[in-house]
Amino acid sequence: MPISYAFTTINEAQIQRRRYLLDSYGQLAQWSVLFPLFTYQTLLFSRFLFHKSVASSKEKTKRHASPLVSRFDEQSVTLKSSEVSRWNLFQWLLDQDVLLGVSSSSGGTWRVLLIASAWTIWLSVLAVRDTGHDYLHLTKRFGIIGASQLPLHYLLAFKSSWSPISYLTRLSHEELNPYHRALGRIILIFFSLHASFYLNFFIQKSLLTKRIRDPDVILGILAITIFLLLGTTALSWLRRRYYFLFFLIHIATSIAILPILYFHVAHLRIYILEATIIYILLIAQRNISLVKITSATLSHIPLTNNLLSLTIPLTNSTSNLSHRNFHPGQHIYLSFPTHQSRLRLNPFTIANLPQKTNHIRLILRTRNGTTRNLSGIIDPNKTTITNIPLSIEGPYGAAANFPDFRDYDRILFVAGGVGATFTLPIYQSIIARGLHASKMRFVWAVKNESDAAWAVEYLSEEEMSGVEIYTTGGGRRVNPAGSGTPRKEEEVEAGIELQQRARLMSDVENSEFGATTSSSSPPPSSSAPPLDMSSSVRIFQGRPNFSAIINEVFSANPDTSPPTKLAVLVCGPAAMGGALRREVGVWVGRGKDIWWHNEGFSCNPWYRYRNKPAPRSINQNQSSSSQPLSFLRLERIPDIPAAHPIDSPVERGIGRHTFPV
Repeated sequence: MPISYAFTTINEAQIQRRRYLLDSYGQLAQWSVLFPLFTYQTLLFSRFLFHKSVASSKEKTKRHASPLVSRFDEQSVTLKSSEVSRWNLFQWLLDQDVLLGVSSSSGGTWRVLLIASAWTIWLSVLAVRDTGHDYLHLTKRFGIIGASQLPLHYLLAFKSSWSPISYLTRLSHEELNPYHRALGRIILIFFSLHASFYLNFFIQKSLLTKRIRDPDVILGILAITIFLLLGTTALSWLRRRYYFLFFLIHIATSIAILPILYFHVAHLRIYILEATIIYILLIAQRNISLVKITSATLSHIPLTNNLLSLTIPLTNSTSNLSHRNFHPGQHIYLSFPTHQSRLRLNPFTIANLPQKTNHIRLILRTRNGTTRNLSGIIDPNKTTITNIPLSIEGPYGAAANFPDFRDYDRILFVAGGVGATFTLPIYQSIIARGLHASKMRFVWAVKNESDAAWAVEYLSEEEMSGVEIYTTGGGRRVNPAGSGTPRKEEEVEAGIELQQRARLMSDVENSEFGATTSSSSPPPSSSAPPLDMSSSVRIFQGRPNFSAIINEVFSANPDTSPPTKLAVLVCGPAAMGGALRREVGVWVGRGKDIWWHNEGFSCNPWYRYRNKPAPRSINQNQSSSSQPLSFLRLERIPDIPAAHPIDSPVERGIGRHTFPV
């Protein structure tokens, strides 16, 4: 029994008073979320005013004729810039992983932990305040406080810009997902305390055999069992290994828990009705936004073992889709009514600029689930199948809230495998809007050159001038394949190939970043001719040396002034994102203003990068085995468990600054 609490006997007036306090503190717990939202809006406005003040001060310093006044203004600008640098460093540290190797997309950042801890403390204060020494009052308070958070919990799962939380925070659904999961854990804690305290009360008062048959107790036991089941299957390693099972349980329990709690006790019904309305609106919005297509085209990408291209035309028949505002880097959800993949489980990043090309192009790597089913519908004697019926939901993604990159001095893009489907459209769109490729650097690691051919053939000469391709598989050609079955070394990660809430692009072979490759191994034999790569594309063998790349991008050139505003966008395995973030963090500590976004996905098991000399460029007319190559090697860390998956999607606390900087 809790210290200073007792089983007290109270009269009718005290019962009414307890009921009033329970309802009042439940409402306070629910509506108090408005305070952090208001505080966040205030911080956004303050940041806007501060940056405007710094920009104005710099402009005045440039224009002023008096050396004395200019010197004073320069000191003021330096002081403000120093404050910005310290604030940026603080923001960067908040987005660091709490545990080594746990991706920020899984919600394991200090920011999410601190916000969740502060909210837990606040709810705990509301749970114990004004309960006196009444044990049952405390027990009931835990239950109603937990129930009061259900509407917010369902609201955080909203996959739409219609969500008021998304609108107020400027965060997409995958960026809000870590907070959705954190709040779910908080609710589970409060409901578990509520159930445990009641069980203790029944045992102490010898009421268990009598009350266990009452409907309210039966429903309560059923509810806590469902919450425990949901909390257990949501554990990272279980969710990753049995994602489809987790998805079904998640959907089924989120529906079943509402009527159970509604009939459990009457005073929870207001919160259950609110959560039900939000859930109905969520389902309605997702179905209303669906667009049905009957003319999609699916094909195998030549010279690759397991890459598919899915093209969706934007014609008059898809006018609802063509009128949508597509932002580079966004993703969509697909379902195929005539095939096995009818559930919209997996997000797929749009690999082109739909408004420019008048079609949507997706690059898919064949794994399990949706992509395996798609690969299976192609006739082995054909490479293309047309008129595929499907439904599209979206677009979604944090890219809708990205800044105007034309304001940045240098931009670095890093992609692993088909992670380029995220970074490449953004890179192309920035060039199309007038920023020269010389201010950008696109680093792309693939297993073989053929894995990059789908993109290179669509790049202009200017776009290709900023692209560097690193082949990590020891060869430049692969056997042409009509089968979408992955090779064994690519089957490092089991389960659905693209987990919802597992950050978008889990399409690159984990073996690229999960095993060392001998630099002296000859390229694989192939009867197919080598790819005709443009000479504008620089091709290297080995893994990119992020330390050297970052130093080159962030340092001043002899002909230019030092860059002040920098942006880094990365989409690849967790090992790649972690290695790059460590190198970028060095420059954040030096005071650089860096905008960071990691659209990463998980890689298993944990690996760390060991920097080696930069790889040498491959001569197109020379065998890659004829020259020694030094490149980044991966060393497996012993005695560390497998990494947790990135959870969206999100899953995407994305690695960028999602709060004021």
